[in-house]
Parts: sequence; structure tokens; C-alpha cells
Amino acid sequence: MNFTEAYNYLLSLSTIPRLEYMKEGNMCNWYLKRLQFFLDLLGNPEKKIKHYIHVTGTSGKGSTVSFLHNILQADKKKVGSTYSPHPTIITERWKVGNSYMTKKEFAEIVEYLKPKLDEYLQKTPYDMLSFFELTEVIGFIFFAKKKVDWLVLEVACGGRYDSSNIIPHKDVAVITNIGLDHIGIIGNNKAEIAYEKAGIIKSNCEAFTTEQDTKLLKIIEKEASLQKINLQKIKINNYQVIKEKNNSVIFEYNKEKYEIKSLGLHQIKNAILCINIAKFLKIKQEDITQGLLDTLQPLRFEIIKEKPFIILDGAHNEDKIKSTVEAMKKITRNKLYIIAGFSGDKKVNKMIKSLSTLNPELVCATKNTTNHFRKVADPSSIAKEFAKNKNIKTKIFLDPQDALNFCLEKMKKNDALLITGSIFLSGELRKNFSKM
Repeated sequence: MNFTEAYNYLLSLSTIPRLEYMKEGNMCNWYLKRLQFFLDLLGNPEKKIKHYIHVTGTSGKGSTVSFLHNILQADKKKVGSTYSPHPTIITERWKVGNSYMTKKEFAEIVEYLKPKLDEYLQKTPYDMLSFFELTEVIGFIFFAKKKVDWLVLEVACGGRYDSSNIIPHKDVAVITNIGLDHIGIIGNNKAEIAYEKAGIIKSNCEAFTTEQDTKLLKIIEKEASLQKINLQKIKINNYQVIKEKNNSVIFEYNKEKYEIKSLGLHQIKNAILCINIAKFLKIKQEDITQGLLDTLQPLRFEIIKEKPFIILDGAHNEDKIKSTVEAMKKITRNKLYIIAGFSGDKKVNKMIKSLSTLNPELVCATKNTTNHFRKVADPSSIAKEFAKNKNIKTKIFLDPQDALNFCLEKMKKNDALLITGSIFLSGELRKNFSKM
């Protein structure tokens, strides 16, 4: 079985009927039960990992995972981490040290799982596993085989019933913040979403959050109290920006200087959260500083090229888009071009209104992905919504690659291109600029 065969096999399993995530009311625990049944059948690879850090939140999960991964690595720990969704290719969901899973390793694990899945369906009292549950299984097998000491695990959606919450123990539970994302799946308002995300808090761990809303904090505090664990509420107000460059920022926090290769105050917030977690884990100051500096984050306002500026950005909700706009305003350029594509389940009006404040020369409205398994927002609707704001010029492309080619032909040396609206869009176009 080669990589393509393995990937297509994994995707094909999504067509088998099953109970869908967070759509079964009081039966939500079903998802974790069916996953645990399969992991038991495999000999419980999830129990072979000594230390877990579990990360959820509406924004900043991926950045937090990346910062923590590199801090632990600077401290000479053998560390793995997970990312969802992947930027360009599925193997980027799993990382050990400086390397992602290889295509060969992916194919070998899927080939190993094929007969195990047949056995599962013969024996299980439950139904078929979801795509996300299977990717979690693949990760546990990979990390157990690599014998990692620490695994920084990113929640895919929500937390309480997310497949990542199957882990048997954790040293640290992290909730970055609570915003309005995945509406109608994990909750209809921030309070309901907070309850689901707080579900990653378990006994015998330390919990951290940068959420500042007192009503939402009470929900998180209640979960921490039920689990009888300590919750560290991190205040993000005692730092000072020392210097900002095009692709990095130097700041001071608690009398220590740090540099991160990311723009935006939200990334300083994520870094400060990780500094506090690292201090709790008794990691040395020099390793914290080095780990933050070593972190390069794909698709988090990633400046892939200068002259002209080309920025790949995975922002896909209102809060993230606001952070992107804030960072983009600091980039000196002549004309700005935007390629925008969104997932079909997103409310795009406010995101488009925010992006429109950048006064782009032209917006190319496109699909956020060519993957036929995912619903996309209608490019025509995206173009019309942008046109409502200051009569912004738009052009529609059904193929994101055509949109990119068009912009590259139009742009001059002092212009800038922002590709945003979805991690799938920026991830799909990233292959034009880097060898995957």
C-alpha cells in the first residue's frame, strides 16, 4: 500500500454510516466509547505515552501547541505534537522533534489498521469510527512507536467529547480562549462552547486559561472545582513590545525578553500562556526563550515571501480575522491583493467586513479547497459581500490556483498578497512556495 492508496482508503471510510459528532444529544459519550473499544483492540497505544499536554480553545490552539513543542524540545525532551487540520498534506498532523510523519510511515500504519478495522466491525457494539477518530488512532500508534516522552495534543473540535479527550491522563490542560466557532456543533453560544471546552479538564492535572470573560471563567472554574484541580488564570497585561520587524516581534514579560517569529498581539498572548506553562513544568529560562525563538508556524500569518509580500494565513473565524487584519496593517505595501475562501459552515459577513477595512486593490473570491469531501462557501456570495463594502473590486475564480496565478501576474515588487479565510485555502496554495 502506497501513500495515495492509504489516504484514499482513509477518506473512503467517511462514507460509511455512523453517529455524527455532537449531533446525537444525550448520546455524545458514544464517540469516546467506540474509540476506546478500538484502542483496546489495538493494545492501547495511548497508554504508552508518559506525559500529555492537552490544548483546546477557539483561537490560538495551533500556535500554543507549536510553542510548547519547541520549548519542550529545547529542554531536551523527546516530544510529539498534533495539528488539526493539517496545512497541506495529512502527514503534517503528526510531528516528532523537527520532523513530520513521512508518507511511508503513514502508509504502513494505515495498512496495519486495515484488518484491525475489519475485526472492529465484526466485534464492536458501536458503529464506524469517524475520520477524526481514526487520525487520532494513527497518531497514538505513531507516537508510541517513536517512544515520545511528551505529547502536546491539539483538540480538533470542542473538547469534552473530542477524540483527543480519550487520553488516560494529562499533566496540563490548556484552554486558550472561548469564541464563536463551530456554532451549532459544540454549542449555540459562548457559554455552551465554554462548557464543552472545559471538558478537557481532568483530575490530577494543572489547568491554564487566558480567557478573560468572567462569565465564561466561572464555567471553567466550576469544571476545575469538580475535578479538584488548580486553574491558573493568566493575565495578559504586563508585557511590553520592544521591537517589531516584518516577521518577528521582541517583547518583555516579567523582566525577561523574548522573540517570536510571528506578528500580532495575539501571538504574544499565546507565547505568554506557554511561558507560564513551561514555568509550571520547571523548564529553564534559557530553554523557554530558545523554544519560542525556534518556533515557525505555518499558515499563522506566515510571510512566505517579501518583495512582493505574500502572506499565507489560516484565519477562519471573526476573532482570528481581526488578528490578521491587525497584523496586516503593520505591513508596508503599495497595493494589497486578497485571495479569500471560506468553509461552507462559516458566517462570513463579519469576517469580510473586517478584511474590507484593509482597502484592498482587488479581492479574488474562490473556493477554500478543492477537496470534494468539504463544503465550501459560494465564491459568488463572497464577491458580492466584499462589493458591499466600499465598492471593493472583486474577481471570481473557482480554482484557487487560478486566483493565485492571476494575482502573481498583476502584482508589483512593493505590493502584497494576503491569502486567508481558511487553513485549507492557504494550505492548498502553500505548495507553490515550499517543497512538501
